[in-house]
Amino acid sequence: MTGEPLAEPSSAAADLEPTEVHATTSVEQPAPPAERFDAVTWGVLAIAAGAFLLRLLGLGIKAMHHDESLHATYSWYFAHAAPLYVHDPLMHGPFQFHAMAATFKIFGESDFTARIPAAMIGTLIVLTPLLLRRWLGGLGTLLAALLLALSPALLYYSRFAREDIHIALWTVLMVIAVWRYRDDGRDRWLVLLAAGLALGLATKESVYLTAAVLLLYLDVTLALALAAQRGGTGTVRLGDALTIAPFAWILAAFWSSIEPAREKWRFTTLPREGDLLIVIGILVLPQLAAAVQLPLHAIGITVDGEQERQLAIITVSALLGIAVTIGMSWDVRRWLLVAAVFYLITIPLFTTEFTNLRGGVASDFWGALDYWLEQQGVGRGEQPLLYYVMMVPLYEFLTLLPALIGGVWLLRRGDRLAALLCWWFAGTFVALSLAGEKMPWLVVHMALPLALIAALALSTAWREVRAHTRLPGASMRWTAIASAGVVAFVLLGALSVRTAVRVSFDHPDTAVEPLIYTQTSPDLPPLASRIVALSAASGGSLRIVVEETDGLSWPWAWYLRGLPGVSYVAASAVAATAATTTTDAVVIALPETIAAHPELSADREVVPYRHRWWFPEERYKTITLSEFMSGVVSGALPRDWATFVWSQIPVDRLGSFNAEVVFPDETVR
Repeated sequence: MTGEPLAEPSSAAADLEPTEVHATTSVEQPAPPAERFDAVTWGVLAIAAGAFLLRLLGLGIKAMHHDESLHATYSWYFAHAAPLYVHDPLMHGPFQFHAMAATFKIFGESDFTARIPAAMIGTLIVLTPLLLRRWLGGLGTLLAALLLALSPALLYYSRFAREDIHIALWTVLMVIAVWRYRDDGRDRWLVLLAAGLALGLATKESVYLTAAVLLLYLDVTLALALAAQRGGTGTVRLGDALTIAPFAWILAAFWSSIEPAREKWRFTTLPREGDLLIVIGILVLPQLAAAVQLPLHAIGITVDGEQERQLAIITVSALLGIAVTIGMSWDVRRWLLVAAVFYLITIPLFTTEFTNLRGGVASDFWGALDYWLEQQGVGRGEQPLLYYVMMVPLYEFLTLLPALIGGVWLLRRGDRLAALLCWWFAGTFVALSLAGEKMPWLVVHMALPLALIAALALSTAWREVRAHTRLPGASMRWTAIASAGVVAFVLLGALSVRTAVRVSFDHPDTAVEPLIYTQTSPDLPPLASRIVALSAASGGSLRIVVEETDGLSWPWAWYLRGLPGVSYVAASAVAATAATTTTDAVVIALPETIAAHPELSADREVVPYRHRWWFPEERYKTITLSEFMSGVVSGALPRDWATFVWSQIPVDRLGSFNAEVVFPDETVR
């Protein structure tokens, strides 16, 4: 970040020239100009402040989603040390629980405070373009911050107590670390990469997909860098790169031990891409131990119990040994540095500050990946292959158009940052589309690179326009082009802001659009408040019986936390449990359960409510690729898109899971 003014150089290539020189050498380069506060920095900070307000405003107005209530309830237990938190892969990594428990300790527990960590992380994402300012330029940095602040998907999930916005921050920091280390070779970026990877593993298992995308990128760029060392131009260099690419990662891993071969092949120094490949590889390799079961399953061998434990110990030990050997062979000092950063983050988090050492370490190195590999076969959500082809244009249309068009344009110009960002987006899009579980919150991971690509493309295009308007006789034409582009961007921006406001503020818990997907109904919180008030009025003697069928106990477990006399029972035990109370009980159960036991509702108030509801999915789930393409060509799909973006669907089309609350006699109150 050099503190340049808003006026940009006339050519984006000039901004990228240092990268062309530095990306393939490990020689330390002179320090860049000192960072300082100027109009651009203050502008980004102002945008981030506005983004924070957007993320905090009315943060508690939405009913707690099923998943949110799980995260919040176990964080509440953790905050009160009853019971102490133990990592469970079902709810992903431990970082979110530590962050939420700390928030509860400081601010108390509520729907609002449960979402504060997500809001803070979502705001930090808005600041990350400052780390790419030298390449984005001043205008591009401001645009990137603005697009990240107003993205409908990023805004919604920055107001949602899930881990997806957290992993999004760690991902963008990893990508930035890769880019910045390729530029200047400073150890600080290796530290950032190790920290981002560690926090990612402690947050959500989707980090494995990110690591794979980055490793493939680094392998290809390493092959290109090594081909350049051999000399030659054009097709000769490309042919060398294609030959080297399948083995580039092996060359990096065993660089110091193959010196005679390197001299023969004219490989003089290990490019910085090799350093990055080694760092990601040695840190991720031991975490992949559970994947050893995949080939075993392919040939019909299943291990469990003691056999699985022994396999885990052997595999993790072997992979750790390989990682340590490669790290020490590469660079002892830097290996110790990145390993210390990585394990000083992951081990305390997974072991709950060493209170669950054996179980936490096992869960870290084996359990997390083991669980989620199994879940890919389950395919929860049962979404079609084209799911994100539908979802991304519905919500990220403001960045999608300039990113797709501008991304191709930048790639043709040879823009290296664009190549990394486009690889990140394309790799993430393909990986998540092929994954067994496709959910709307994963749109976050595509919205991030799209915003950065769009900002880079728009700022570069603006520089081109400014350069052409200075040419004699061309100013009118280019002014018209620029004006049309600005008008289109403003109109799409207004529509995008409307979409963001509607989904986050107008109906955040009414599932009239697929980004919300399935959600606790707004019917539930007022009923919860009434029950809490009744319990307080009874001096804590009120009994509350909640049926567990089909997850009915969530989010009730969050809303009724800390109340005495709450029982969560199977449908068959609801009536018997209610009958054991000395006074009338509040009963929360399915309508059929209450109907089967008339004594539960006799002379009492029965309040039907919608427990959760969901967006109707029947139409888009059945669409084929040929139907999709014909719909695009005929204009039917664009018309449907425009209609939906403008008006959504009526509430009466939502599916719902309903229940009833039976309130006790008036005398109890």
